[in-house]
Formats: sequence, C-alpha cells, structure tokens
Amino acid sequence: MLFRRIQVLSIDTDAVIGQPIGLLIILLIAGVIISMLFLTVPTLLRDSEQQKVEGEINRILTEAMNMFEYADNGSVLTVPVQFPSSMRYLIFGSFQRNGTNEMMNLSLDEKTSNNYYYVMNDGNVRIFRSNVRFSNHNMTEAAIFYSRTKTITLELCQREGKTYVAMQER
Repeated sequence: MLFRRIQVLSIDTDAVIGQPIGLLIILLIAGVIISMLFLTVPTLLRDSEQQKVEGEINRILTEAMNMFEYADNGSVLTVPVQFPSSMRYLIFGSFQRNGTNEMMNLSLDEKTSNNYYYVMNDGNVRIFRSNVRFSNHNMTEAAIFYSRTKTITLELCQREGKTYVAMQER
C-alpha cells in the first residue's frame, strides 16, 4: 500500500511543470494592473486639483449670484478662499481669447463680463459663464486671482446702468 502511494506521487509530474507557467501568468497580470494604476494616478491627481479649484470658485460664485440678485448697490461681502498651487490664475469678467494660456487684454467688456475661466499649471483651461457681471475693484478690467490662500471682497456696483460684482483680493 505504501509503495502504491509513492508510485502515484512520482508519476504525476504535470503539476510541477505547470506551476512556473501559472506564476508567470499571475506576475504578468499583476504587472499590467500595477502599470495601469501608475498611468491613471497623474490623471486622478489633476482631476482632484481641478475639483478643489472649482469648489472654491463655486463658493465665490454662490455669494456673487446672491449679491447680484438680492443685495442693494454698494453691498460688500468677503469670501475666504484657498486655491491650490497647481492653479496658474483665475479670471472673472473676461473670456479666454486666441487659444493661448496667457492673459491678453483684460479690459472690461460688457459682452464678456459674465464669463470666468481658470488656467492650471499643466495648461488645462476651463471656461464658464454666469448670470453675474464681474469686474475688478475699480471697474476697468476683469478681476484676476492667483493661487494661494486669500480673502476676496465682493462689492455690488453700477457702471453705465449695468450692475457688476466688483472683486478685489485682500
């Protein structure tokens, strides 16, 4: 009986030969999965940074829209924000022109004063539109902000019969 068990074990060599091939397949699949994770991490980080920027913009926009709709002329409000360092700049009251990531003419224009956009350090640009007209604090240009923690002052102002939310960094 003992001799028969030893004989059965010595005849079955398929498992010994198949084991390295199975390990190789497992390693290849694991390598592909790890490579895919490393390729998606930069995209996930970029999306996370953009969501942070858009979250801060939404805080500003909510206050500006409430002010624009319901507040009296001359009303002032401050909004603390913290933009990530991956944001190059944010412009309220202008529209990105000629497909570049650099600021061109920021003169106040009634036709584009309800637009805002931001540019990330990697060159990604996101453009939006609002019901609110924006300007800088002296109502001559669009308002521009750079990355870091700051407090933005919003003031409801009139210019040539049009209502604007004038913005200034404090």
